[in-house]
Amino acid sequence: MIGMAISAPSRHRTLHCRCAGTCYPSDGCQCLSYFRSFFSEPGAAPLLPPFTPCRTDLLGILSPHIDFRVSPRAYAHAFAPLASAPEADVYLILGVGHRSRLEWSIDNRDLRTPLGRALAEVESVAWLRKQLSFPCHDPEAHEGEHSIEFPIVLLQAIRAFRGSNRPVRFLPILCGGLLDWVEQGRVPDRNTPFDQMATSLHCLHEAYGERMQLIVSVDGCHMGPRFGHPFAATPPLLEQTRLGEEGLWRTVEQRDLSAFFALLGRERNLPFFDGIGALALLLRIVGSKARLKRTYHEEWFEEEDQSVVTFTSGLLQKSEEYLKDGAEA
Repeated sequence: MIGMAISAPSRHRTLHCRCAGTCYPSDGCQCLSYFRSFFSEPGAAPLLPPFTPCRTDLLGILSPHIDFRVSPRAYAHAFAPLASAPEADVYLILGVGHRSRLEWSIDNRDLRTPLGRALAEVESVAWLRKQLSFPCHDPEAHEGEHSIEFPIVLLQAIRAFRGSNRPVRFLPILCGGLLDWVEQGRVPDRNTPFDQMATSLHCLHEAYGERMQLIVSVDGCHMGPRFGHPFAATPPLLEQTRLGEEGLWRTVEQRDLSAFFALLGRERNLPFFDGIGALALLLRIVGSKARLKRTYHEEWFEEEDQSVVTFTSGLLQKSEEYLKDGAEA
């Protein structure tokens, strides 16, 4: 199943990027110059030559999907480590279904960007759909979805900076907010759609091994009138939100899914943290294999409407348990 040749007929449908020409240039050369500038921003993580594969502890990255123009630094911190890690054969991208009618949605269409065509891993998409007993196909949700588009075009740019012409292969999963389980403050039960999706993706990740890297494309809290709250994001509320989000991220770093849902359930996700489904899936997919290390955090506050969005960058690194098991094997 995995690694089989993909026939030409499966490539007849292609999505086109929606954000080129607004969030980033639509011209390929200008696009590369634009993204290269991210890594020379004050406070950004630099791209260090000679870009030869040398980092062996990386299983993936945590990236925001905030507009590129808001914080190039956040993206530099997220993607710079990939320049010094071996290229993956496929990237499993856990995004957020901002317009999806389903809790989980998978798509098998390629994506064309100013930097070329990224190839959907159609064999794995077909296998995954066969494992699931619930609807997981909402094509309209993937059209113009920036939580998938942004990581793909940046992956293409990183490959270009390394002098690689290999096309990016990706498996996109749009994730919902697991609202029913957040309301209850507990982990979804066994044999639920979440459990099926997590178990199937764990198997897929195990089958690919180090040929697959994960990209978790989420933002954090969304507070204020812009997001439907009947209150402004005042300094005291921002501090309260900051402390609450810090606690939430700690549960992810500790790989404690029960604590993650319990903490969300206290306020029923009042701050509209949008990475719930993706982070819950991540913890089930990697288990004890990986640990999250946050490398950057920022708040985008708009004075005009007194609203704020938070976002975080980070690394998914091999855990001590995983390294120990590998050494013993």
